Amino acid sequence: MHRLRLLSLSAAVVVAATTSAASAQTLDSLTLAGLRWRTVGPANFEGRTTDVVGIPGPSKTFFVAAAGGGIWKTTNNGVTFRPVFDNQRVVAMGALAIAPSDTQQVWAGTGEQNSRNTIEPGGGIFKSIDGGLTWKLTGLEKTQHIGRIVVHPTNPNIVYVAALGAAWKTNPERGLYKTTDGGQTWTLSKFVSDRAGFIDVAMDPRNPNVLYASSYERIRGPYFLRSGGPGSALWKTTDGGTTWTEIKGGGFPETVKGRIGMSISASNPDMVYAMVEADSNPNPKPAAGAARQKLNNGLYRSMDAGKTWTKMNDANTRPFYYSQVRVHPRNPERVWFSSTPVLVSSDGGKTARSATQGIHVDHHAMWIDPNDPDRIVVGDDGGVSLTFDGGGTWDFGAQLPIGQFYEVSYDFEVPYNICGGAQDNGSWCGPSKRKQGPVTNAYWFTFAGGDGFYTAQHPIKPWI
Repeated sequence: MHRLRLLSLSAAVVVAATTSAASAQTLDSLTLAGLRWRTVGPANFEGRTTDVVGIPGPSKTFFVAAAGGGIWKTTNNGVTFRPVFDNQRVVAMGALAIAPSDTQQVWAGTGEQNSRNTIEPGGGIFKSIDGGLTWKLTGLEKTQHIGRIVVHPTNPNIVYVAALGAAWKTNPERGLYKTTDGGQTWTLSKFVSDRAGFIDVAMDPRNPNVLYASSYERIRGPYFLRSGGPGSALWKTTDGGTTWTEIKGGGFPETVKGRIGMSISASNPDMVYAMVEADSNPNPKPAAGAARQKLNNGLYRSMDAGKTWTKMNDANTRPFYYSQVRVHPRNPERVWFSSTPVLVSSDGGKTARSATQGIHVDHHAMWIDPNDPDRIVVGDDGGVSLTFDGGGTWDFGAQLPIGQFYEVSYDFEVPYNICGGAQDNGSWCGPSKRKQGPVTNAYWFTFAGGDGFYTAQHPIKPWI
């Protein structure tokens, strides 16, 4: 199940055997079973992550969900990781959650929630009752992409799932789902339309029957993304999801909305932050549309549990790809919100600065240890980084083999060289093997940054 992670010798062999005009031979299952995977690199970056969740300190355990590389677990603060989802028939991950009352119970929602044009659908929601050693599929297979999972603080059988739905088509199997029996059965707590699923859900720490949830209307095509529409909205329930009321007025944007991310302050639950995409769709008058976007797109805050709202910051770059917001567990004025890079504010968003200096950009995940708020784990297009001083310094270990290569190419040297283009991690070339010893990072070189996409080598002049 390592086929989607790093370049490998076997991948090049398969490409050669299936694309060479000189060989019309078909690879059968027996031949494929005889191939053995081995990592050749490069190993100086990781790859896109979609979620990070941890067990509060003094535990050193946290889980990482990879966009195309399954789930990884560390029990030593990221010094080493091990894959815990390789035996499942899906590698595209969306959201993770750990039951607060039983940290051996871990929930995994498959299918990436960040609607870029290279995302892959998932296969439902999975549950582990032994800390990730084994997993059981518990349903929601047709939701395809899961944005967030929230578990009741004292009853691990009560779980809410924000199901985004299919990215490339409309489908009715989307909405906000709830289980009260640990995933044996699910009820559709809130449905908006076959175009609008749910991207986020947050629970009031004082009262688990009070929740906020954001619906998100979006659809992709080969050459377009429509992020936003009439189905996008912010909702609130006070009866555990039996009834929902849309949050309107009071300063909350009333124009066309898109993706909305939320965070409730643990130290002051009446304070709710929302990262709001508003007026992202084209308007008939471009000038007026641009003015409205500047007015409405950004970070909002409510001081009265959603009744009234104040816009705190205009920053909200590429909201369909980010829209993450987190509040400090003890200081309600300290807030992180994800454009690129992550911004941090100590005055509720009025002023902000970069919070993730020196590491990869494009952040999709953040977990703050409630017992030690200076211990923070972030996930981005480059992998996972940790800080133990609240963001003053970051540690990037380059441990996870989850790089997403769009394409692999090879030349005809002996031994042959491999090139490949990785998602947001550049294009690289390196040898397939050495006479002695492993292929280390020293033998790889990069020749392009950003998204790598296709690579090709000259058939006679391999240096081209």
